[in-house]
Amino acid sequence: MLQSEFCNVELDRIRYSLVWEDGRSLAAALNVGPADHVLVVTSAGCNVLNALLLHPRRVTATDLNPAQSRLLRLKRHLIRYHDHHALRGLLGLDGPAGVAATWRQLAPALPPGLRAAWAPFFAAHPGGILTAGKLESYVTGFYPTLPPATRAALRRLVQCESVAEQAAFFAAHLHGPAFEQQFTTYFDAANLSQGRDPRLFRYAGEAGGATFYHRLGRAVATQLLRDNFFFRFFFFGPTDLPEAILPPCYQRRHFATLRQSLPRLTIRTGEAVDFLLSPAGADVTKASLSNIFEYVSPEEFRRCCGQLFARAAPLRLVFWNLLQNQGAEAAGLPLVPEAAGPASPDACFYFRNLRVLDSGRQPVLAPAQHAYHA
Repeated sequence: MLQSEFCNVELDRIRYSLVWEDGRSLAAALNVGPADHVLVVTSAGCNVLNALLLHPRRVTATDLNPAQSRLLRLKRHLIRYHDHHALRGLLGLDGPAGVAATWRQLAPALPPGLRAAWAPFFAAHPGGILTAGKLESYVTGFYPTLPPATRAALRRLVQCESVAEQAAFFAAHLHGPAFEQQFTTYFDAANLSQGRDPRLFRYAGEAGGATFYHRLGRAVATQLLRDNFFFRFFFFGPTDLPEAILPPCYQRRHFATLRQSLPRLTIRTGEAVDFLLSPAGADVTKASLSNIFEYVSPEEFRRCCGQLFARAAPLRLVFWNLLQNQGAEAAGLPLVPEAAGPASPDACFYFRNLRVLDSGRQPVLAPAQHAYHA
């Protein structure tokens, strides 16, 4: 089993109600085809559903946390038996009033067990699914702490029509000691534990608040933020978002395709690497491992990669780095260098990078080996 700090935290609630790794990066990294069996770490289920939209032969979702599996099963039920409006409403995309109205309409039609299981959840989380996770409730709590003028400036930032315009506006109206200090303090190591268990930062190579602020500045200079779902959700929550920038699985235009694809989905609870190394996972050809290597030592990461790429079956996988930089020392890894580095323009600003490994690639040689063969 993967020796991860995530195995040491209590899995008693929904920790993630949104998948922060964007679906476009996943699609580009894995290049899914109709013969592929895709494994996806469940988390909130967004990328499981996005993977179904890539038309693979099969998708298996797995997560150590049973609460994440239950969340995906709820979404699967909504997609299978109800309309897009019901899914959108319970996600919280139409605000608390939309959540309440949708639940009132939907609850009587749910199977009794499902209704009993989720009624307390929606009573406790009137904003809906997307803001209910431990991480998401913490992240979306930042904006209300800001002074009115700062909140207004952030709103104005996402009205900019070009990257150059928004960079100039950010420099003139936001970037400075006050906003930087507010951001850095809220997301520093001490406060970040409100969103993630402190044990999950055991191997972090960088500090949270200062690092995330630097990455925010990088995004301002390179991405048009009005079109970035994750930036807008991070600061403003799930309402007032244009349909076109939502994760593909939550867009109305993909709903019918998603419903037709559900028979290809299997949901299980368990550790992803264990599954990949098991007989049941032997025919998985593509895998999205979220940021599970964030919570392991560099030595454990290399041990795990050695096991995964000793399998007989071909395997291509993608994972994301946050405060670690796993795979930076690529020697011995079948790294796909052209797919590594920053993610797509749709990506969340707070990630460091993503890495793609593919058993079809020759492992990168250590420098001494390069010299020897030269």
